[in-house]
Amino acid sequence: MKAVEVSWPQVHAFRLRRHHLDGRAPKKELANVVGEIGGVQAQIMSAAELQVTVRVDCKVEDVRDALWKDRSLVKTWLMRGTLHLAKSDDLPLYVGAMSTLWKSQMRPSWLNYMQTTETEFWDIVEQIGSALDGKPLTREELIAIVGKGRSARVRQLLGSGWGGMLKPAARSGQLCFGPNRGQSVTFVRPEKWLPSWRPVDKDKALAVMARRYLSAYGPATKTDFARWWGAWPGVSGAAWSVLKDELLSVSVDGVTMQILEKDLDALRGARIEESVQMLPGFDTYLMGYSTRDHLVDRAFASRVSRTAGWISACVLLNGEVIGTWTYVLKNRTLQVTVTPFRRMTAAVTTEVKRRARTIGDALSAEATEVKFG
Repeated sequence: MKAVEVSWPQVHAFRLRRHHLDGRAPKKELANVVGEIGGVQAQIMSAAELQVTVRVDCKVEDVRDALWKDRSLVKTWLMRGTLHLAKSDDLPLYVGAMSTLWKSQMRPSWLNYMQTTETEFWDIVEQIGSALDGKPLTREELIAIVGKGRSARVRQLLGSGWGGMLKPAARSGQLCFGPNRGQSVTFVRPEKWLPSWRPVDKDKALAVMARRYLSAYGPATKTDFARWWGAWPGVSGAAWSVLKDELLSVSVDGVTMQILEKDLDALRGARIEESVQMLPGFDTYLMGYSTRDHLVDRAFASRVSRTAGWISACVLLNGEVIGTWTYVLKNRTLQVTVTPFRRMTAAVTTEVKRRARTIGDALSAEATEVKFG
């Protein structure tokens, strides 16, 4: 069957709406919005908080309350082995989709790097879960329990800020982050910490997560999904296979992609209502694809995708990146510096200032100043 023809403006408009970037959702929808976009990347917590506030009519304190008071959000290692904030009710889905794939693809080279056997490795993961069966533990407290009698290498990996031994425990549902204790992070067991927990069948879980991805990032390719989820062998093929009866091919400037068939009318009818957005660093809108050529001119790509995997805060116009921005909060004043790739019109600069004020409100700033570099 011939692919349905759609345009990039339609695609951008569809994605902006599905990412809640065309108008912020009410605060009561905070956790649902995070769930709909498949979580927000959170290795920089201030950026994660702003990713939520540009989509939801709330302040950064509301995001923190959702994490540590309501527990409607959870922080843990998810896609690409990267820290994310996710909707708590969705964590069993992530675990169901990740744990079996991870266990079936453990490579000898990885075990050699960890200097452990597969049996010892899974024993450590289970011991992490057992140690977290009560109150939150700091990393040091967890190492004292799980590292006892283990090799120096295992203790080193347990203490690594990169989460060498902790990421697999997180993907297996044995661990997530608890509230900080002073300057120390803590870890908890999800089924003890979150309001609800349930086991989810792995095939059902992968189908739900692939469907969630396409609902927010579509149209997209299997390669795009693998880049977003984590490039484990066979994961994109498995995801597309379980959704085969729900997928429809579309062509965007000659590139064939897939979308959920139920979303075709929404894609065809998508229109951009608010043309300018300001995205924080590492924003999930930019993270879902194998290439960002359709989002940012190659001449400026290095200003967005920087060294060491750093993704700049960006200004969007009609869904495409037209500049970057930075900020400092000083004496209750948000000072924003915008660096356009090309000259901005007066109408665009007015909208940028309005968006900056919204971010200032989310940060409880008393004033917002915007400078164009």
